[in-house]
Amino acid sequence: MPCNSDYMDANQHEINLSVVYGLLDELKTGKLPKDFGTGYDKRVYNKGLSKKHLDEKTEELCSKLQKTNVSKYSLEMQMWWRDHQKADKERIKKELKEIKDKKAKEKAISKLSSHERKLLGL
Repeated sequence: MPCNSDYMDANQHEINLSVVYGLLDELKTGKLPKDFGTGYDKRVYNKGLSKKHLDEKTEELCSKLQKTNVSKYSLEMQMWWRDHQKADKERIKKELKEIKDKKAKEKAISKLSSHERKLLGL
């Protein structure tokens, strides 16, 4: 089998991070970078950056867009912002449900006797 270069392709994490960097660039310069969203942005490609880094940059972009009229920017910016807001709403809804369920579970467990808790392995 011959060698190939598949391993050199930008991965999805690098692509996502390059999108966020590109949109942050657009906020500064008014235009998207030439290599927008390819994953080959020099700040991203082959740097081994973590999900935490992507989350921090996403939070930075989100924070800036909350104070911005997004309609003045590219369609890519507008679509990213729309999708991000939708994902945030869904995430918050899920987190609130998890908190509510955890409290309900704790309340139910508190009603059990020590013998019942032992039987359930709690």
